Amino acid sequence: MQKVAIKSLQPGMVIARNVFSTEGVLLLGSGTELNHSQIERLRQFGLTSLYIKNPFTDQMVDSDLIDTIPEVVREETRVQAVQAVHTAFQNIASTRRVDTREFKETAAFLTDEVIKNRGAMIHLTDIRSCDGYTFGHSVNVCVLSTLTGVKLGYSLPQLRELSLGALLHDTGKMLIPKEILVKPGPLTGEERKIMEQHPDYGFDILRRQSEIPLISSHVALQHHEKFDGSGYTRHMGGVTIHQYARIVAIADVYDALTSDRPYKEGTLPHEAYEVMLSLSNTHFDPVILRTFLSQIAIYPLDSIVRLNTGEIALVIKVIPGLQTRPVLKVLIDAEGHRQTDGPEIDLTKHLTTFIDKIFTPAEIICLKAHLT
Repeated sequence: MQKVAIKSLQPGMVIARNVFSTEGVLLLGSGTELNHSQIERLRQFGLTSLYIKNPFTDQMVDSDLIDTIPEVVREETRVQAVQAVHTAFQNIASTRRVDTREFKETAAFLTDEVIKNRGAMIHLTDIRSCDGYTFGHSVNVCVLSTLTGVKLGYSLPQLRELSLGALLHDTGKMLIPKEILVKPGPLTGEERKIMEQHPDYGFDILRRQSEIPLISSHVALQHHEKFDGSGYTRHMGGVTIHQYARIVAIADVYDALTSDRPYKEGTLPHEAYEVMLSLSNTHFDPVILRTFLSQIAIYPLDSIVRLNTGEIALVIKVIPGLQTRPVLKVLIDAEGHRQTDGPEIDLTKHLTTFIDKIFTPAEIICLKAHLT
């Protein structure tokens, strides 16, 4: 499957994952063949992208050859969590009171599911509307942070604290004017100053809640601090930043990089991986960053890639810990000939062969058109 921007959708494309509204209403189901009116409806709901079936997968490769894409959190669990966070955050915005029970229950069932699926890697980003970005972002940061905590060997009580802090990390944004929070473009200098107050706003609300561990509240305060001390709002650095906040800071930036916004499409996983690595020791704790990146499928299943040897191939298997060396199925040979049953290439065994390009959805459409 491929994530495609709404503006690039074409009638006849087939949806690969269910599409939900921010309120959890199913808009279109997996397997739906899109028409003009449905594409317009998705645009009106504020969605920026969705997953479509890979045309090469259906036509050139036996689907049984491709590993099933494992999900750290089931689709229905994620939708339920986003609904709960949406309601609870709206309550904060209107009353400045926190429904601690709702947040703790949501964090608990997300933690339980992450633990259950601890061996899974992150292949997909979730799809969210423009207005629902903050709510989906909070859930995604919670999932990414909790999985990192699992890989760091945290106990269940620690995972509960981390998960809750991650879910609540953007609480202060509920006090930011909506025209700034959902602005469809980069912020001005003055708007950014206002936005950068949200860690303090969030901490001020959360520290007053006796049922929320103080350390979880500090995640909201510290998640924009940087390892070199150049962050905000307290200019903390190194290990003076709590480890939970150092984890959430990484998850926060990764999800922001890979998410579609009204003014930009999300960065592809391999590009986000390179950006994150470049920020090691400055923005991020290098040890935690390595742990975090080990769970990201840089070349997700069903991606189309080009090799340095000239072949174009499909990613059919990703090996945990060796995510830069997936198993591939050749679709087009080095001479440009389409392969109906091309060879498999395991990059862990072909050490001089490497991926030099991953095709964007638009490029895949052009490639398919060129070959038909």
